[in-house]
Amino acid sequence: MVTELQHEEILGSIGLDKTRKDMIVLGALLKAQQDPTQFITFEELREQLALDEGSRRGKDPLIYRSLSWLEKEGFIRIDSSRHKHGYSTSIATIERALDGLVAKKIQELEKELKQTDSEVTQLSEINSDITSSSLINLLAGKRRIEKPVFAQGNENILKLLDDKVYRGLKKGDVVRITLEWLAQSDYMNVRRIINAESLIKKGVEFRALDYNRGGKKIREKSREIIAESQKRGNNVGYRIFPRKDATYQFVARNREGIMLIVSEDPLSATWLPRSSNPELVDNAIESFDIDFKQGTNLADFKE
Repeated sequence: MVTELQHEEILGSIGLDKTRKDMIVLGALLKAQQDPTQFITFEELREQLALDEGSRRGKDPLIYRSLSWLEKEGFIRIDSSRHKHGYSTSIATIERALDGLVAKKIQELEKELKQTDSEVTQLSEINSDITSSSLINLLAGKRRIEKPVFAQGNENILKLLDDKVYRGLKKGDVVRITLEWLAQSDYMNVRRIINAESLIKKGVEFRALDYNRGGKKIREKSREIIAESQKRGNNVGYRIFPRKDATYQFVARNREGIMLIVSEDPLSATWLPRSSNPELVDNAIESFDIDFKQGTNLADFKE
């Protein structure tokens, strides 16, 4: 048999503590009604609250606030057809409102449970040796800071690209890439295309920007590949924004850092994590986004 105390605990779990002002106002409304079909005025409700709470009945705005919440959650009905609004409730009305609150609470708890399960899984996968080492380093002020990495030559640069930009990308991540520097590399070989496609299939978004400076060969190779990928619903964009002045040539991993092309002859690049030069990284990505937004889709571009 469920006791009164257990009833209170159950109601408290969905936020309906009996000392809550909204519940006191609802109780006063029930007492003031002669029958469930009756609508009582605000003055009648206030008189009942005065009997129940004496001088503690609260100011009118607080009572109105409770009435507004009770209507929103379905505990009461308001008749606004008259000059003075009428307020009413019933067992059936309260039952429906309670069902709604219980369903909402269950959804919240299920969401919290999923989050907890995710955190448990994450914690169970942690290596305690690595964690303790990280904690010691953090407490001792030895937090690891990622440093820039330099590479020269086509193969070394593509390896840098794989290690610093592509490694570990997941659904929702964004790769931004300017194309001018690729005119002198073998980026469009079969192996590189397969690598990029595997990331795209994961849900990684690619945004390619062509400044129309020596990129015609890349466009010819890319046109069919891009069109086919877009038909399959992949998030791949290739836009052309003719521009004569020099600008950054880079590949960016989200906003975490960029592989910046620092020389075209010999071809040289530097991985710049945002922590090492936030102003340069932010400026390069912001400029890219502005140009990309104004660019023309590859399929619509007229040579």
